[in-house]
Amino acid sequence: MRKKATTIWALLLCISCFFCGCGQNEENVQQGQKQDYSTSNETEEQETESYVKPEMKGEITISCFYEEEFLTAAAEQFMKLYPEVTVTINAYDGTSESGSVEDYQTYLNTKIMTGKAEDIIFNSFLPVTKYSEMGAFEDLSRYISLTPELNDENYFMNVLQSAKEESGKIYLIPYMAKYDVIGFSEELLSENPEVEKNIQSASFSERMDIAKALIQNTGKSNAYLIQLNELSYADYLIEDAFHEFVDVENKKVNINSAAYINLIKEVKELSESNAFGSNIDFYNTEYYYAATCDYDVQAAFYELDTQAGMAYSMPLADKEGNVAINANACLALNSASDNKDLAWEFIKYLLSEEVQSQPSVHGLAVNRKGFEAAVKRYYNYYTDSGNSTVDQEEYRELLENWMEQINDCDTVDTDIWTLIEEENVKFFQGDQTAQDTASILQRKIEQYFNE
Repeated sequence: MRKKATTIWALLLCISCFFCGCGQNEENVQQGQKQDYSTSNETEEQETESYVKPEMKGEITISCFYEEEFLTAAAEQFMKLYPEVTVTINAYDGTSESGSVEDYQTYLNTKIMTGKAEDIIFNSFLPVTKYSEMGAFEDLSRYISLTPELNDENYFMNVLQSAKEESGKIYLIPYMAKYDVIGFSEELLSENPEVEKNIQSASFSERMDIAKALIQNTGKSNAYLIQLNELSYADYLIEDAFHEFVDVENKKVNINSAAYINLIKEVKELSESNAFGSNIDFYNTEYYYAATCDYDVQAAFYELDTQAGMAYSMPLADKEGNVAINANACLALNSASDNKDLAWEFIKYLLSEEVQSQPSVHGLAVNRKGFEAAVKRYYNYYTDSGNSTVDQEEYRELLENWMEQINDCDTVDTDIWTLIEEENVKFFQGDQTAQDTASILQRKIEQYFNE
């Protein structure tokens, strides 16, 4: 079994080279893959400018939906290092005005419009594109280029700059990398050697085509597609080809189309045929899922664990091969802040080895030393039972390989996703037709762009 795991690992390396955009070749550029993370787009002024550390004195304010342990600890330690600096964390959750995510957006939007927003804003389900276009967020590319310690030796710069726009501007900077991984059932693959030979894509729709082939060719009665509900499954398919339906940059919408209508119809048909196994008795039934969607650190461990039954796991990409991280593990700098340089000093501290190595950072750190610490923590957590066959170095190498593939950040406004899900739910519940769903979404998203 170890030999098989090693073979899978070797194949993953080969496949990942294809998707991570190795080599700045013309073909990948023509396909629109985001892969240049250098600062070659700096202006001449930026190239000659040097960063002068501000006087470490004053107050830094931070806005977040809910307060995280690592942030609180970092603020306390930063104030110990710089006694004349006060770091104030304003967490919306738990305040007298606390409410839903939508309420938080309204609350923060009011503060931004009135010039009362905090210096640093943690992106918790915020309409990033809208705020960037409003000029609410500072372009961080200048700060990054003027910070010499932010380099490939110390950081996963591809992750750190994954939100870079075509213009070179960066409005979000991640402090962790969170991404989805799709893998296949080793048991079902063993029945379909021909299918196994053709596994070479990481996009959701193409991986689901492979999963469907596994279901069709198995002799097992309790085999299902993937453990997702119809709404989540539809979300992944839409995200896979999002730019075909919504062009955020040019504010164009093409949802009222045969492609979208057929997409949600297919999802409903899959649900009605019990492809998602929603009625499984997990405790008393032997069952198989052709594909599994999992989060990064757990997926990597199960991929290497010979007892887990997973194979060919890799980070989820879109149809263009771009691997995106979750934008909710990012932060922004308020462009109207009077303390931008001081706030940047705290952002640098959040990205430092000292903070990123802490156990309270619940994810893969963008700092390489912090990443190593996270790998050890998660490896120890998953091997706590003592029954694992996973080698720690193989686990580290697989996660590092996946981290190097990241070249995008999912910054699509959550408001758009809210509209999509609200109307899709009505269709899946039988309250409106697929045609009506597409038509309503077309109108609502166009209206959103024109607001």
